Amino acid sequence: MQLLGIYQHLYGDAPMTVGRGLLIAAAGFLIVFVVLGAIALFIKGMGAIFDAAAKKKKAAPAAAAQATEGPVTASPAAPTGPALPANESAGTLTLTDVTEEEAALIMAIVSDRSGIPLNRLQFNSIRLLEDEA
Repeated sequence: MQLLGIYQHLYGDAPMTVGRGLLIAAAGFLIVFVVLGAIALFIKGMGAIFDAAAKKKKAAPAAAAQATEGPVTASPAAPTGPALPANESAGTLTLTDVTEEEAALIMAIVSDRSGIPLNRLQFNSIRLLEDEA
């Protein structure tokens, strides 16, 4: 048995025994596991490098924007027009196929997204639109 000449190079013309065969097999397994471990470490390292680069890339625009704008504080928009009491509405509302809870939710979302206080908005009607699909 030649084994690509490795056995003959190591042991000469001596016959291969079970012990020598097991030793060669164990050495082969050890080499395979060492190489697999090295590949796993290489992949982990490359992943860490790419994660750090992505995090740095995300942080750079945010830091630059904050540095140019200064500290950002959330403040409500300045009201315009005549002052209204907080508990007074700006008109009547007609609901068509919509519950009061759904209408309240819609009005709250519109107020939040537009930045206009709810008592400054005037909703005339809210109705359910049916899907035409």
